[in-house]
Amino acid sequence: MGLFKRKGKGGGNAATRLYYASDIHGSGVLWRKFLNAASAYRAQVLVMGGDVTGKVVVPLVEREDGFHVDLFGERSVVRGEELERMEQKIRDNGMYPHRMTAADVERVAALSEAEREEWFGDVMRRTFDGWLAMADERLDADTRCFVMPGNDDPPGVDRSIEAARKVEACDDRVVAFGDHTMISLGYANETPFDSPRELPEEQLFERICALADEAGPMERCIFNLHVPPYDSQLDTAPALDENLAVVMSGSAPKMVPVGSRAVREAIERYQPLLSLHGHVHESPGATRIGRTLSINPGSDYHTGRISGCLIALKGDTVRHQFVTG
Repeated sequence: MGLFKRKGKGGGNAATRLYYASDIHGSGVLWRKFLNAASAYRAQVLVMGGDVTGKVVVPLVEREDGFHVDLFGERSVVRGEELERMEQKIRDNGMYPHRMTAADVERVAALSEAEREEWFGDVMRRTFDGWLAMADERLDADTRCFVMPGNDDPPGVDRSIEAARKVEACDDRVVAFGDHTMISLGYANETPFDSPRELPEEQLFERICALADEAGPMERCIFNLHVPPYDSQLDTAPALDENLAVVMSGSAPKMVPVGSRAVREAIERYQPLLSLHGHVHESPGATRIGRTLSINPGSDYHTGRISGCLIALKGDTVRHQFVTG
């Protein structure tokens, strides 16, 4: 846990406790743990920093003897309570169970790529809308919960967040809580994966600057930017070749910085109190860029454990502690 104090007095109000996590990639168990952080850590503010949805639909195909499902290379036939347990197991592993007939499977297989993406989005939103309804049930009236999509999240996520009651949209806007403001942007710099939300570095920088110019004093501002700053030790990932295979250095992967130069330049220019990042799962840590404390808690979503950071904000001071649930 560290203490980073900006020039000037910290202010007399009580500290605001904020819990930040990112990159849960469709894991239902991690979403529940994220919501529970409000009571577990007495956090008044929750921030989910993007990449909230999964990427895989698992068909459960109805036949005479039950529902047939292939999961992790193993075929099962389930019915009754076994079916419900299997669906929960799929959800907790960041995938979407979907009951189908054999005719449904053939119909989806025959769709064009664009049509199949639209079908997947519909399946995903049914689960995601259920997550938002869960937030309505579990969060009390005093808890602020901000959620933004990340570069891997499809367009329909925005509409669901905007329509939620207890979850607040924050992407591409300035929000305020306590004595602090927060700007948010879920886009990443361009990646080899051609994900749904990517921008060239110049455009990314322009978007960040436009938000920062509206945010007020930087000594009480938070940058919630999905992608971490370039070469910050928060953005180190395996290098990939032109076939997206991991480049090896001896017996270990070659690790390189993959973050955004635009994000780094914006932090260096504006020097906010705090910057929060996700995107690069294997690079958790905290560092300082000038006077800014920059944090990436990392992600181990496939293990069922949520990697987060508990942050205390008081005026122009910030304290942080990494927590795993």
